[in-house]
Amino acid sequence: MLEEVRISGLGVIDDAVLELSPGFNVVTGETGAGKTMVVSGLGLLFGGRADPSRIRPGAGRATVEGRLRTDPDGEVARQVNGAGGDLDDDGATLVLVRSVSAEGRSRAFAGGRSVPVSLLTYLSEDLVAVHGQADQQQLLKSGRQRQALDRFGGPELSRLLADYQSAYNHHLKVAEALAELTSLARERAAEAEDLRQGLAEIERLEPADGEDLELHAEAERLSNADTLHSAATTAHEALISDPSSGSYEPADALTLLGTARHALESAAQHDRALGELATRLTEASYLISDIAAELASYADSVEADPVRLAAVQDRRAELTRLIRSYGSAPVPEPAVPSDEGTSASGDGAPVAGAAGSGSRPGAGATAADAVSVRGAAPTRGADSLRSDSGAAPSGAVPAGQAGVDQAEDAAPAPAVPDLAAVLVWAKGAAARLAELDSDDDRIAGQQARASELAATVTELGAQLTAMREEAAARFDAAVTAELTALAMPHARLNVVVSPLREYGPHGGDDVEIRLAAHPGAPALPLHKGASGGELSRVMLAIEVVFAGADPVPTFVFDEVDAGVGGKAAVEVGRRLARLARLAQVIVVTHLPQVAAFADTHLVVEKAEDGLVVSSGVTRLDDSGRVRELSRMLAGLEDSEYGRAHAGELLEAAAAERAESARSQ
Repeated sequence: MLEEVRISGLGVIDDAVLELSPGFNVVTGETGAGKTMVVSGLGLLFGGRADPSRIRPGAGRATVEGRLRTDPDGEVARQVNGAGGDLDDDGATLVLVRSVSAEGRSRAFAGGRSVPVSLLTYLSEDLVAVHGQADQQQLLKSGRQRQALDRFGGPELSRLLADYQSAYNHHLKVAEALAELTSLARERAAEAEDLRQGLAEIERLEPADGEDLELHAEAERLSNADTLHSAATTAHEALISDPSSGSYEPADALTLLGTARHALESAAQHDRALGELATRLTEASYLISDIAAELASYADSVEADPVRLAAVQDRRAELTRLIRSYGSAPVPEPAVPSDEGTSASGDGAPVAGAAGSGSRPGAGATAADAVSVRGAAPTRGADSLRSDSGAAPSGAVPAGQAGVDQAEDAAPAPAVPDLAAVLVWAKGAAARLAELDSDDDRIAGQQARASELAATVTELGAQLTAMREEAAARFDAAVTAELTALAMPHARLNVVVSPLREYGPHGGDDVEIRLAAHPGAPALPLHKGASGGELSRVMLAIEVVFAGADPVPTFVFDEVDAGVGGKAAVEVGRRLARLARLAQVIVVTHLPQVAAFADTHLVVEKAEDGLVVSSGVTRLDDSGRVRELSRMLAGLEDSEYGRAHAGELLEAAAAERAESARSQ
């Protein structure tokens, strides 16, 4: 419960402190003294909208600070501790602060720690319930009446409503997906035909990953066969000459190595170092012999083959067409199927275009199998376009130039489309085609799922209607009993739950609160069936019923007794006093009959020095209460008759409270 509220720089209030107590707290004061600012301050403290126009002229900031008692082991304390705040030394007092600058910047503190304003709003759900005239006007709307009934129905109805809304929203998503599937059938068929043609072309050529690089290297060898043969033969003769050739060229490398080895071996007996060098020359001779043998074999294998070269060039041309057509094309992306046969987003809503797990094979199935067997790889950049032999395809960066670019910290070359990109496209296209070819199956699956969800919506909607009708009966009885206590003994409240033409986001019910103000009167909607004073009492009865259902320790009522007077006003005060035995009640009122029932009486006093109007809040003692009630009754604080009447009101209220306490 609230123990103390300090307000500064808000409206006409310069600096005021409200010292509150358990039970019934009433706030009174002259018109314009700032009673509304008290309620505005409480709203601001608990996360209400920050309005800089409410800041007192001349003040740079409006601040509201509240001290309240709370359970140290409860949800409020847990949330504050989680935000880094702490309860006061006694472990049960929480300090909340909210400030608003003249520029509109808002700050909030909980337990001495800066927190988001949203935390104050969250905490308010467990701390305070504010019922004001604005709430009355909102309650006249049909949608708010349905919300009020659902709120009165309790947690079981709330859970059922949540289940209904989940099923309704899911059904809506599935219906939208089904409509998209059927309406886009022609476009999807055209897309499937394009994919099928592309996959057929790729399947006809049966490309393998890396084949383009291998063909490039082979074409290079075949195109330069004479050069390669001449180079290998020349190198071979330089290493080891053919004795049968009768060449008069200088000795070959192997002969020179042998001459050097013999020279070292002949002198090695005089120095072991020369012997070791001779051994190394022997090893070099073996290595040269091996290389010469490989060169001879290579020279024998290289020969001009115009037929093979033409075949390689034709194959490269076909693969190049594939790369141009599909290497840079966006990879088709099929939707990911869910367990229910529809693709689900994070909130469980199906996504249009999802593929079921039972898709029938299409024309792209063979291509997909070929791709998976051949092992398509991701698209590679220019730096990785080299084969094991070191040859690079046209368009690749030469090795020397690459080194220069790296030395100059140049940006990496963009990815160059290659055959690997074609295979990746084919794999995605095959999956997408299988999805498109399964449209009939998926439409049937979506229709079945939509029918299933529609049945669930209908079933939950019927349960929701039954629960609302049961809650409406309890609500009727509870509010009618409150109206009897508020001097409307013959009034009857009736909550009518009628069916809508179709189910909507909140169910299949229209809820309307009707009032028969006296016997024989027809039950009419609230805004038609009650006068101003009756409407205020009806609203108060409804708010009191809600207050009994809300698990919060503090209730704030802002002039909900407007338009009420006489005996009805006494009944209002008596009813609020009874409610105050269950929770802390704070009421802003202009009725002395209501104020007389209060346990604590606070008065907002207005002072004016000719230039500035300011207000302060004072807690009244017994004599002060008599004086304030006299002012409220007769407008004359020192009127003898007014004081006498005020005393009578206080005595009657005290007697009522004592009698009520004994009867409990």
